[in-house]
Amino acid sequence: MKRIFGLIVFSGLFFGFANAQTDKAVPFVFSIDKEKVYADEFERQYLKNINLKEDAVTAKDIQNYLDLYIKFKLKVQDAKDAGLDTATAYVQELQMYRDQLARNYLYDRSVTDALVKEAYDRMQSEVKVSHILIMCSPDASEADQKKALDKIEGIHRMLMRNPSAMNFADIARTESEDVGTKSAGGDLGWMTALQVVYEFENQAYNTPVGGISPVFKTEFGYHILMVTDKRTNRGDIKVNHILVRVMNKDESSDTEARKKIDEIVLNINSGKETFENMARTYSEDYNSRYNGGAMDYINVTQFVGDVDRQYWADQAFSLKKDGDITAPFRTNYGWHLLQRVNLRPLRSFEDKEMRSILKMDVQKNQRSQISVDSLVVKIKKENGFKLNNAAVEAVIQYLDSNFMKGKFDESTMPEMHKVTKVDGKKKTTTEYNLRKMEVFHLGDESYSVADLFTNFTYNTKPVLGTKKEGVERILNAWIDKTCVEYQNDHLEEKSVEFRDIYQEYKEGILMFNRMQQLVWDRANNDTVGLKAYFAQHQGEYNWGNRFDIAVYFCNDAKMMKTVAKQVKKGISADSLRRQHTKQNILDFSYRAGKFEKSDTFLFSPSPILKSLFDDLNAEKPKYNKPGIYQVGQVGGDFVVVKVNAFLPAGPKTLDETRGPVASRYQEQLEREWIESLKVRYAVTVNESAMKAIEAKLVTKK
Repeated sequence: MKRIFGLIVFSGLFFGFANAQTDKAVPFVFSIDKEKVYADEFERQYLKNINLKEDAVTAKDIQNYLDLYIKFKLKVQDAKDAGLDTATAYVQELQMYRDQLARNYLYDRSVTDALVKEAYDRMQSEVKVSHILIMCSPDASEADQKKALDKIEGIHRMLMRNPSAMNFADIARTESEDVGTKSAGGDLGWMTALQVVYEFENQAYNTPVGGISPVFKTEFGYHILMVTDKRTNRGDIKVNHILVRVMNKDESSDTEARKKIDEIVLNINSGKETFENMARTYSEDYNSRYNGGAMDYINVTQFVGDVDRQYWADQAFSLKKDGDITAPFRTNYGWHLLQRVNLRPLRSFEDKEMRSILKMDVQKNQRSQISVDSLVVKIKKENGFKLNNAAVEAVIQYLDSNFMKGKFDESTMPEMHKVTKVDGKKKTTTEYNLRKMEVFHLGDESYSVADLFTNFTYNTKPVLGTKKEGVERILNAWIDKTCVEYQNDHLEEKSVEFRDIYQEYKEGILMFNRMQQLVWDRANNDTVGLKAYFAQHQGEYNWGNRFDIAVYFCNDAKMMKTVAKQVKKGISADSLRRQHTKQNILDFSYRAGKFEKSDTFLFSPSPILKSLFDDLNAEKPKYNKPGIYQVGQVGGDFVVVKVNAFLPAGPKTLDETRGPVASRYQEQLEREWIESLKVRYAVTVNESAMKAIEAKLVTKK
């Protein structure tokens, strides 16, 4: 947690420094020895921390930020001089952060934004879909692919002769190879965007209600789908749940379960019991039982393909207002009751968190390949991509049957390749080293036939189609991968935004590691120094008046009286808990410790503690002496208090306040460290540059 917090603080508050700039037209703001920080960088980072529309900017604000910025840079410079920037752990950690950050820049952002908007627009509605699948793996032979395609096209022709939902369901039952939906006539239930593979989603949203899609292919095989209904997205719903299970579809079990659920309903509707208490006592949904039946938000479409659970969710959405309860209903799991807690509509596209979630989902979804493909096209154009078809054709003519079998053997390829040119009657033959021939050029990098051979060896599956088609698939995948890697390697040059954020990571981690060494670890491990600091400041750490007590929370007055007697007999709190929570885990609990009046360990504020301390001022106080007291009802509990002692105000020991003392000791160590850095390094502030920044940024009132 400290690592995460540290990075947030130091990248969020100080934001680090970009690499030293060489543009002399931009004045420097300050320097540390020979390292300079320039005005554009300082201004950019300062503005990240304020809202110019809401925050008034004063010259003092800017000067304070300058002081923080200089301190940050001093710490970073100290970390570098200590060699932390070359430490293996730092290099590995930084690479991990870079890899994570770079993913956001290896997409065509305009395409990604369009895909995010498309997904959100589709999420406005839910579609009910049935499908027929003829399975065919992506690496199936050409013959097997043709066989599967012929079969699905034959099914499609049958459907077009009678495009009714009933006929579709009948054919799905006999012909579909999706075992999960076959018996249900291919019914997948309701779905929305980002829940199925992109090709399937496209067909689902592009086919009208009652319509049948053309044949289409996914990684699972060939599909036909029918859209049977469409409705507005109803959002997410939060419910409480009670389940009484039915075992093995046994009739007697079903009768017994129905009788039990009816008795639960009777208790709730009569007001004798609450839904929550009934759930805690009787529900057999063990994921929600101990929370009073409370479940997380759900929606129908999250159960794509599970029609039984979609029916369950539909019952929840049938409830009109919060607090309403369904009639008992049956699924394959047993008998259910649902109580509506809250209905949450689909969030607006303007909601930043919503867009962020959608963007992450899009980038994980197959549709992200569209964005990558668009980026590859741009990279090729921007970096002078050029393909040497002659080298590719030369390779193709030497490949043998082993390549087609996925067993490429480079030793079978010749060393030299002859090229003959005819100019009129003149014929010339030139020999080239085959492996050194350039296949393609990108930016300042050249990629050779030897590199292509390496990619051939990675392919261990039989090549589909012709030899030329196989080579083109491997070559195109290699080119795409190389383009993305090239972009990744040059991100600092191509994206100012990436460069700045990456620099923040670099220096944030460096400073964190140096702080860990010189401040946090030292404060935790320097026992002598901590004791000396505490001795100097002991008067600042004192207890107020306290009660040393144990508090027992009971379900009713009868239990309170029983518990008071048991406590007097010396029965342990754990034994009391085991005895009094047999029926309901929430019937009994306890807390013990030494507490001041301001402590909120029971309630916020605590009426129990208030009554104890207020009693001290009474003419005849009841609780100032050790004893066991029945306090009575407090909130929804009946309370027994065992007073062990009243403890008057007094000084704390180091062990009693080690956390706060260590924190203050860390602050002192950091101040001493900063002072030593100011002595070691020469800090120069360019006052004219600062005046110019102030003139530009200070709010005129």
